[in-house]
Amino acid sequence: MYDFAKRPVWILSHVLVVLAILVMVRLGFWQMSRWDEESRKKDQITAGLASAPVPLGQLVPDARVKPGDVPESVRYKRALVKGTWMPEDEIVIRSRSLQGSPGGWLMTPLRQADGTAVAVVRGWVPLDVANGAKPFKGAEPPTGEVTVTGPVGLSQAQPSIGAKDPATGTLDSMIHTDLDRYSRQLKVPLAPVWIMADGMRPPQQGKVVQPVTPDMPTPDTNMSYMFQWWIFATIAAVGYPLILRKVARQKAGLDRRSAPPDDDGVVYQVPAGVGAGAGDPAVEPSGTSGAPPTGDG
Repeated sequence: MYDFAKRPVWILSHVLVVLAILVMVRLGFWQMSRWDEESRKKDQITAGLASAPVPLGQLVPDARVKPGDVPESVRYKRALVKGTWMPEDEIVIRSRSLQGSPGGWLMTPLRQADGTAVAVVRGWVPLDVANGAKPFKGAEPPTGEVTVTGPVGLSQAQPSIGAKDPATGTLDSMIHTDLDRYSRQLKVPLAPVWIMADGMRPPQQGKVVQPVTPDMPTPDTNMSYMFQWWIFATIAAVGYPLILRKVARQKAGLDRRSAPPDDDGVVYQVPAGVGAGAGDPAVEPSGTSGAPPTGDG
């Protein structure tokens, strides 16, 4: 009954369905790993934001370490730094949105008492300000010594594929928070981490610079995708054999149905392809032989 399934076109169909099932199962496991990663990242951010700020030197004892060598455990922990702003060296980190509005982060070096500087994201500015020239109107930092607190961010290396920041020259804006690249245009040593300000004394004036917070992951989305892929794989694994069974029964003629009973209660078998119009051959009731009656009458 299933000889048709051995034909080349059906064999190709079997292979494609099996491959599709394997891919969907694999995508489900990939979403599971993403769910685990995003869950751990969410826990890390939550714990970091809830921690009390400590001097940056306690989190990164060796200021001479390269940005790429700073341990991941430092990320999102709240740090405290003091110093004076260097607005002449600030830049915009482009392509950063806030509640759906385009703009950028305003990153300004803060010179510490020891002569080193720490890159601080003071906040978000709208696109018209981000596209302007320094000094950014309405976004000037407070003068004098300030105290800044906020979660620590790690340097973002330039990608091997995709948009990159120019390797030379003095930049007014960057795509990535690449501290190696940023440090090349500063006259003072730069700390190997940066800070996203969540507190400032004296505070930032005006409403142009809006505070920002780390993006909170949504692991529940990955869990939803994980189950979706596995449900799709189950549907394919169960549904495809049912399709094969239906096709096999159709080819074997097992799906023909009997006509409804006539008034006399006799069921008439209607051969496939025989219509009910005038001129069609008569249909004999089931159970009769078609032979003429015998007897005297």
